[in-house]
Amino acid sequence: MAIRNPLSERAWRRHANPYSGATRVLAGAALLLALYRHAWKSLGAVIAFLALNPVLFPEPKDTDNWLSEGVLGEQAWIAEGNPVFGTGYPEVLNAINVPLYLYTLYSAYRRYPIRTLVGFLVTFALKLLFVDAMARYHRDRRGLR
Repeated sequence: MAIRNPLSERAWRRHANPYSGATRVLAGAALLLALYRHAWKSLGAVIAFLALNPVLFPEPKDTDNWLSEGVLGEQAWIAEGNPVFGTGYPEVLNAINVPLYLYTLYSAYRRYPIRTLVGFLVTFALKLLFVDAMARYHRDRRGLR
């Protein structure tokens, strides 16, 4: 399923800051922890941070790093009309990740520690695989391999 580009060109450039990607990954863990602990104010703060994250950081001076390449690859992937969810690779990673993360959120809310931990580890791994695929896509497009 192809989606419309969700961010402006400027927002993508700012989101390519590696601190944006790194803190976004950490915020995913903080979201689960806040939900597990039923810490509603913390949960609201994490959700606000996740919503603002793509534009909180300045444009990076150097994008020669894995996280920046992953964001730039995703931007190009979407701009070229490729699906973000589907049965092909790498979009299948997102298609699996979304329902699994929703189940992980449910597990955190219900305070199932093992299910929450396993769900987090698997969704984290799937996200890193997707970022890696997008970084490789970016390098391939630019002839950097």
